[in-house]
Amino acid sequence: MNKKRLSLILLISIVLFSGCTLEEPSQSNKEPQQEMTEESKTAIDIIPENHDYPKIASWLSKKEELISSNKPFDLVMTGWVTAEEADKFKENNPDVIILAGLSLNWVWDNEDWMTFIKTVSNYGKTDPIEITEDMYLHKENGERCAFGWASEEWDHEEIYTMDPGNEKWVEFITSFYKNVLDQPQHDGIIVDMVTNKNWWCQDAISDIDWVKSTSAIMQKIQDLNSEDKMVIFNAGKDLSDIDEFSQYMDGYLLENFLGEQLDASFEDGLEAANSDYIVIYGVDTDDTGIKDLKRMRLGLTLSLLNDNTYFTYDIGPRDHGQAWWFDEYDARLGKPLGEYYKKDNAYWREFEKGIVVSSPNSDTNINFDEEYTDISTNSKSTFFIIDKGDGGVFIK
Repeated sequence: MNKKRLSLILLISIVLFSGCTLEEPSQSNKEPQQEMTEESKTAIDIIPENHDYPKIASWLSKKEELISSNKPFDLVMTGWVTAEEADKFKENNPDVIILAGLSLNWVWDNEDWMTFIKTVSNYGKTDPIEITEDMYLHKENGERCAFGWASEEWDHEEIYTMDPGNEKWVEFITSFYKNVLDQPQHDGIIVDMVTNKNWWCQDAISDIDWVKSTSAIMQKIQDLNSEDKMVIFNAGKDLSDIDEFSQYMDGYLLENFLGEQLDASFEDGLEAANSDYIVIYGVDTDDTGIKDLKRMRLGLTLSLLNDNTYFTYDIGPRDHGQAWWFDEYDARLGKPLGEYYKKDNAYWREFEKGIVVSSPNSDTNINFDEEYTDISTNSKSTFFIIDKGDGGVFIK
């Protein structure tokens, strides 16, 4: 794994937090929880049964944009959602899943971000915990271990590594996640910037101690998750980057999927879905802001080949969470009629109201027995051509 790739893995975007109102969860807000063993619980069990296809997600969401868009996002992942914001999301989609959280071992040297994490973590405390210098992980020369996030171009401050073995930091960050989990409007949590190794500060902590200490934090959070709410990690390129912690999550996001920064392929994504995890394909513009609709459709149609998958498309690791919505998202395909299959070097899946075709490796000629509408072009025909690296959504 090269240094350039590592410097782009699992990045965190800005979370502006205002009007933080935490609610004491009442018994009336809590649904009876069905006990489920680790072996029996799968991703399919915690995805709403009545969801439609496609399933559209938003990673590190810009909440106001999403709410004002009036679009029915299925999965919203952000820093925090108030009860009032949750109601607005549910007006757009009654079955939306709302997840909140930040990271476990990193802090962003941004004033608004710092105010946010301290406010949530210290809620209800008579003796608030401050973030002190001894909580940071330091190099042998005394410098903080930095991620390399600072950028004048993007107006980003640095992100620093925290010491996962520091007791006060552990108390601070687990308190943050406890308060997130305690809010009834949150269906679960997200954890950004998960890594199997401390790539950025090798002389400060061994990989073994990094994994051991981080696992201990995750175990504490798992113990606090008494309602068995959903837990999603950011895996970066693939599961192998975070598999040391796989027992603590229900699913993961593949960041910059199909992009040039992390270089995860279509086949990598298809293999990822062959599991009991929820998989979110985070396709983006490689931070350019230029929408590549072929790449978008390839990722979207890939997400439609399996049931445990979601799809999101945004600017990229430097700026996530736009409320972008494409015509293809409005395809209401109904329920799948079976598993996907491979034909003519493309991947096909049939639904009650249409067919999706994903063509990663070559051009594909499609001949239907009856007339279909290509939702991307609104053209009606029995014959279509899908270019290499593109996908199609066809409605009866």
